[in-house]
Amino acid sequence: MNNHYDIAIIGAGMTGITCAIELQKLGKNVIILEKSRGVGGRLATRRLFETIADHGTCYLSPKQPQFQALIDGLVNAKIVATWTNTVSILAPDGQLWQDPNLYPRYIAPAGMSSIAKYLSTGLDIRLNQKAIGLESVADGWRVAIEGDTPSEIFSQTVISTIPAPQAVDLIDPVADRLPAEIVEQLRSVEFYPCISVMVGYTPAQLTDWYTHYPDVKAVTCTDDPQLAWLGVDSSKRDPAAPPVFVLQSTAEFAKRYSAPDVRQLATTALLVHAGERFLPWLSHPQWHQTQVWRYAFTKNPLSVPYLHTQHPAPLILTGDWCGGRKVESAMIAGLAVAELFR
Repeated sequence: MNNHYDIAIIGAGMTGITCAIELQKLGKNVIILEKSRGVGGRLATRRLFETIADHGTCYLSPKQPQFQALIDGLVNAKIVATWTNTVSILAPDGQLWQDPNLYPRYIAPAGMSSIAKYLSTGLDIRLNQKAIGLESVADGWRVAIEGDTPSEIFSQTVISTIPAPQAVDLIDPVADRLPAEIVEQLRSVEFYPCISVMVGYTPAQLTDWYTHYPDVKAVTCTDDPQLAWLGVDSSKRDPAAPPVFVLQSTAEFAKRYSAPDVRQLATTALLVHAGERFLPWLSHPQWHQTQVWRYAFTKNPLSVPYLHTQHPAPLILTGDWCGGRKVESAMIAGLAVAELFR
């Protein structure tokens, strides 16, 4: 099996997928290494209890023309659809009001991960393959891989699109040979964590929700110490879909419950709080599952689309932490990196 490539991309999120698409158009021999069992990164959907739930990115709201063009294409392909033109805002005093900024919020009815799956068609992506270290060699890089069977590949150029703290670990074996300013910038990037709880309720409870909160599909909680977001996730699906809500915590709440052995405590605390802020039955779902995102949002994005060095071999470090925090930022970063090869 071939293990020599023009370009190896680490991470199959939006940045990696976007970059690979453009590089493949240029005739480059590209491989993507992804440590998870699926593509998309925070475009994440979980299948559970005969339904699905988006437990990462809740929706997409294009600001730049490149991203709007992508969304338009996905709409035409029936991968993406408009969900709502507004979200509600829960003020600290308990008042619920509509965001006056009206613009389309786009979702994928088949789950947000279906966007990444659609875009990655035709790309060479190796799942369950975690890049764990780099070594410079005569014609580029040797990338050590941890997977079902430990292995390695060789590539002229490496493009890392994973969160900056993970990229710090990746480059550690060669950090002393890289430009000091690049290593310093990479290490300066910090992330906020988030806990996402997917919860199932009964059709009667969903009816009760809309009785109290007509047409409210999503709520942003301002200045709440625990809850940042509540979404009626099943409203993205067919009306017959089982009722599912998704709760997302604040960063401060997630920091307090960062240890794996307190995940159940975090889930219970967030559900109890949601019941107090909205309706009591939210505290008692039929089922629940929890996802902890260690690198949910960039605390301090860099002002450049990538970090780039030719020494000791071509290496590019990028992601949504370069220039922003959202999926749109991830795509723009991927496009910017691809321009280096034109």
